[in-house]
Amino acid sequence: MVHDMRTISVTVSDGDYERFREAAAAEDRSIAQLIREAMALYRAERLDRRTPLEELPILLGHRPLLPLPSRAELYEEVFDEAGA
Repeated sequence: MVHDMRTISVTVSDGDYERFREAAAAEDRSIAQLIREAMALYRAERLDRRTPLEELPILLGHRPLLPLPSRAELYEEVFDEAGA
């Protein structure tokens, strides 16, 4: 049994309710489980603070050899290698 949980009421459109009902039935889960999972994902991606790479501590006396690449440069490298 899960403890430390609160009950909330949410009003949703008929279309959203139907889609979640269908997904819950297909996965043999409850709508509440799907909503809790969606809320946890939203929290992890948007609400919880993640430390930017530039702010992570480095060993005393050490520095990066070069400036860190941008997100666009990283994506380009990853997807170029995947397509090669």
